[in-house]
Amino acid sequence: MNARQTKKRLKLQIGKLQSDNDLMRRIIANSPSMQELYDLFNNPVNVCHTTMEFQEYKAKRIIPVYMVGVEGFIEHAKQAVAKDVFEVIKDNISYEIDSECGIQTITASIYVGIK
Repeated sequence: MNARQTKKRLKLQIGKLQSDNDLMRRIIANSPSMQELYDLFNNPVNVCHTTMEFQEYKAKRIIPVYMVGVEGFIEHAKQAVAKDVFEVIKDNISYEIDSECGIQTITASIYVGIK
């Protein structure tokens, strides 16, 4: 294939892509949510990849031999261990208070990792 034919084929492909793009723009012009979705899909997102070390937090409780069969003791021990872990990580928890539909909500989030 010579250069003239290649150039002609590429012009046809570009024309088809521009036509498809114009059709898509006319379809989504009346819907802001579709326009936002189209923009999110086509615009590049700047993503930074980094390595992160994670730190494991542990808490340990001893279950006495005579309490193994006691109903509810395991659940009580689980709650006690969770409280111990909470005491260690509570400084890293961030809270956000919001109002949704007139109802106050509180959201807690935590990111555990070491850079």
